[in-house]
Amino acid sequence: MTMTKILNSLREATAELHQRLEGENLAGKIIDHSINLEEYKLLIYQNFLAYRSVEKAIAGFLPLPEMHKTSQLTKDMKSLGMQFSEMETGLDFECNDHAEAIGAAYVLEGSAMGGLMIGRELKNCEIASHLERQHFFSGERSSMDGWNKFLKYLRSEEFSQKQVDKACEKARETFLLFEKAFETQPSNS
Repeated sequence: MTMTKILNSLREATAELHQRLEGENLAGKIIDHSINLEEYKLLIYQNFLAYRSVEKAIAGFLPLPEMHKTSQLTKDMKSLGMQFSEMETGLDFECNDHAEAIGAAYVLEGSAMGGLMIGRELKNCEIASHLERQHFFSGERSSMDGWNKFLKYLRSEEFSQKQVDKACEKARETFLLFEKAFETQPSNS
């Protein structure tokens, strides 16, 4: 199966969850410019939990350059004065093989377009004047680099229907993990 076919399968398999998740998190308050600083900190924390969990699960299964969204979120948390434990593991999530890692990476790297738009809107929010340079919601085109590398990798591979099915299932599980993360509050609050 080609890259186009696997991407279409992943998109179709996750469309409902993707749409639902977009309406269930604080990023919408950035889009409408109503987010306050505490809500923004919570959004960064929730994303940190999800990305850290998924990046750890993917590690070792894909020959892609190291994903760096967790490190971007860590920098933002520090600039916001947020306390967190380096031992904080995030949420339970694992990938057992290459196909599952493809599904999880699709969700992580596919979030770049939405993150780019959110980063651009963040600059129009009242809290923007209180923020140092943000790394995760930077609004910079370079935030698409991981997605482009992921697509290049997919172009170089062929996938069986069984691999596509496993990738689609793991992509759905990844969206559910993000949904769980967006319900999580920091333990020190």
